[in-house]
Amino acid sequence: MEHQILRTPLSKKKAQGARLLFDTHKEKLEDYVDRLLWWNNKINLVSRGVSRETIKKHIEHSLVLTQSDWFLQANKVIDSGTGGGLPGIPLAICGNEKHVHLNDIVTKKIMACKNMASGLSLNNVSSSSHSIEKAGFAGDELLVSKHAFKIGDLCKMLEPKKWKRIILLKGGEEVGNEVVDVAEPLSINVIDLMPGFGDEFYKGKAMVEISRRQ
Repeated sequence: MEHQILRTPLSKKKAQGARLLFDTHKEKLEDYVDRLLWWNNKINLVSRGVSRETIKKHIEHSLVLTQSDWFLQANKVIDSGTGGGLPGIPLAICGNEKHVHLNDIVTKKIMACKNMASGLSLNNVSSSSHSIEKAGFAGDELLVSKHAFKIGDLCKMLEPKKWKRIILLKGGEEVGNEVVDVAEPLSINVIDLMPGFGDEFYKGKAMVEISRRQ
C-alpha cells in the first residue's frame, strides 16, 4: 500500500511554545515530577535511577504535542501506553479545557497515574487499564502516545475502530519501515524536533501525525 509520507522540521517558534507552556505551569509540573519520582521508587514507571532533569526533558518533549493543530482542535485526548503519565498528565495540566484519558495495559501503572492525577487535582483526567483494542472510539478523539507503539502494530489494533487522527512521539527514521505492512492508506507527517529545539536530547526524535487518507 502506498502511503503519503511528508517530512517537515519543527519551527523554533513551536519549540519555544512548548517551553513557554512548561514555564507557565512550572509549579504544578514540578509537583508531578515529585510524585512520579516517588512512585518510580515503588514500581517501574520510567527508567530506574532517572534524574529529575531528565524527567523534566521528557515533560517538555510531551508538551510538543500542544503545538500540533490537531491537539488544539481536540476535545478528548487518549494517551495509550501512558506508563507513568507521559505525555497525558503534562497535557492535562497545561490543557485543562480538554479531557485526557490515560490508558495502559499494566494495572499498577494506571493505579499510580490515578493517584498522581488526584493529588494534582486534575479533574479532566480519566483512566483505563486494558489494551487499546478494547477502547471505544466515537471518531472525534485524538490518540497520542510516547514511544509505546510501532505504527503497524497500533494500526492493526485499531483496525475496526473509528479513529481519525493519531500523534506519536517516536524516532523519525523508523516510520517508513513501520508502515510497510499497513493495508489502509495513511497520510503521515514526520515532524523533526531537532531543528526547533537545537538540543541533543531531540536528535532523531519526531512528532508523527497520522491520519486515514480520504
